[in-house]
Formats: sequence, structure tokens, C-alpha cells
Amino acid sequence: MVSISLDLFSLLAHLISFVLLIAALNYCLYRPILKILAERRELFDRLKDKAAKAKSELDSGEAEKTRLNAESLRQALNLKNDLTAKAAAQEKNILAEAQEQTLRQVSESRARLTNSASAARAALTHEVQNIAKDIAGKILGRDLCNVTLLKK
Repeated sequence: MVSISLDLFSLLAHLISFVLLIAALNYCLYRPILKILAERRELFDRLKDKAAKAKSELDSGEAEKTRLNAESLRQALNLKNDLTAKAAAQEKNILAEAQEQTLRQVSESRARLTNSASAARAALTHEVQNIAKDIAGKILGRDLCNVTLLKK
């Protein structure tokens, strides 16, 4: 069988070399790895904060864009309504002027027609009287130039 002898000196030497190896590995490997991991964690946190800030800025920009679009639409609708109202008022004025001008022309035409009819009636009345005198003179066989016909 195998026999294991425990020598205090070799046990102490192995224990000291193990502690020195742990200290060297801690100093050379474990601390740099922890430092790199901490730096990465900080970088990740900074990037996460930047992303959150960019997202909030994007959201506020979108909200501002939506608000500005709504405001622009409201202003455009107000402008359209104002222009439509002005155009309707202008159309009403133009139509009123055209109707007034038409009524004035109709009135003037009626007055001219009435004057023309009166003048034609007077001329025809005088002509009818002359023709009546001529016919009566021919029927009676004498000249009726001095006779005045009765007017109605």
C-alpha cells in the first residue's frame, strides 16, 4: 500500500506557495478582470442612460411634431374658413350689384318702352284721325279739313 507521510516543512512550503500563487493570480488576473467588468458595467449603464435620454427626446420631439401639425391644421382651417367667408361676402356683394344693375336696366327699359309706346300711340292717334277724316270725306263726298274729331 501507499503510505503518506506528513512532513511539516513540506506542508508549510506547499501552503506558502499556494497562498503566494493565490495572491499572484489575484493581483495579475482577478483584479484586472474585475476592473474590466466594472468598466463594461459603467459603459453599459452610460449607454443605457443615453438611450433612455434619446428615447425621451424622441418622444418629446414626436409630441411637439404632433402638436405643431395640429396647430398648423387648425390655422389652415381657420384661414380657409376666413377666406371662404370673405369670398361668400364678396360673391353676395357682386350678386347684389348685378341684381341692382339689372333692375335699373329693366326700369330704364320699361321707361323707354313706355315713352316709346306713348309716342307711338300719339302718332297713331293723330294718323288715325287724319285717315278717319279722309275716309269720312270720301264717304260724304266733301272736304272735312276744318272738322275736329272727338277724343275719348
